[in-house]
Amino acid sequence: MSYNQVIAQFKATFQQAYRQVVDADAMLEQLRQEGHGKFESVFPEGQGFTTKANRFMPYLEEVVGEFDQFEAAPSTEKLPPLVQKLELLLSTLTQFRESMKSAGK
Repeated sequence: MSYNQVIAQFKATFQQAYRQVVDADAMLEQLRQEGHGKFESVFPEGQGFTTKANRFMPYLEEVVGEFDQFEAAPSTEKLPPLVQKLELLLSTLTQFRESMKSAGK
């Protein structure tokens, strides 16, 4: 797969992730208003993110920022950590969405 294909795939994935992040952050805000969700960070230290936030959007912004650097100067060294962060973000969003469904939210 060429870098152009990889870049196009990332951009398509970011569009999907953005919609999921907006929905998840709205659910988190609702939980906070109900007195739940009293955590400081979506991801614990050691997960590869430098961001520390109680919403998903800052993590997506971190991944997109790293992607922008990758797009400006593609290299095989930059790709694995970028893919890992994006996969972790997407899988966590899926787990969160599923837990909210099972909780009836």
